[in-house]
Amino acid sequence: MRLPSKTLHVAIIIVAVFSASFLAIFLAIYLTPSPYLHERAHSTPTQYWYGETTGAPIIGPAPNTTNVPLDTTIVIDQIRSFFVGELQLSPEAPIARRVDEYYGLASRAAIFYFSEPLKPATTYNATIFLKNTSISWNFTTTAEPYYPRYEALPSGLGIYVAVVVSAAVTLIVGLIIWNKRKRAYSKA
Repeated sequence: MRLPSKTLHVAIIIVAVFSASFLAIFLAIYLTPSPYLHERAHSTPTQYWYGETTGAPIIGPAPNTTNVPLDTTIVIDQIRSFFVGELQLSPEAPIARRVDEYYGLASRAAIFYFSEPLKPATTYNATIFLKNTSISWNFTTTAEPYYPRYEALPSGLGIYVAVVVSAAVTLIVGLIIWNKRKRAYSKA
């Protein structure tokens, strides 16, 4: 039986070093708390109301929905692009921002983000103004207290940092092995 060559052993060591260092670095980036991790401030509605006609908007949270998360957004999704005006809530809730997302040829979604969680176990009456008409509905928030969730995903550069650092570690280990082999050959 023929034994594998020393070159194959070195290649296996190099692959193992790269794999182990990449995994360790990536997990360190992924699991380490950081000031750059942020509270996931909003959840999307889980139930939507679909208008009866093609031109009617899709609204979330849907009318009469219960147990709506306290960190919900209000989404108005339109098949045809209407002018989406002001959102009114009763009781009032401070709106931090509105984002209009355009997609397709003539569709867009208006997403309203609140600057603080909604009140627990509260029925909100919502009114949105579309063009010259208004649509009103209500939804009820959950009685559960608000516990912020935190995103623990590495930044977009996390994978690149792991690859570069792993390559550097592998290069250093490779150079150490190469120097040891070079010394061993020079002594022989």
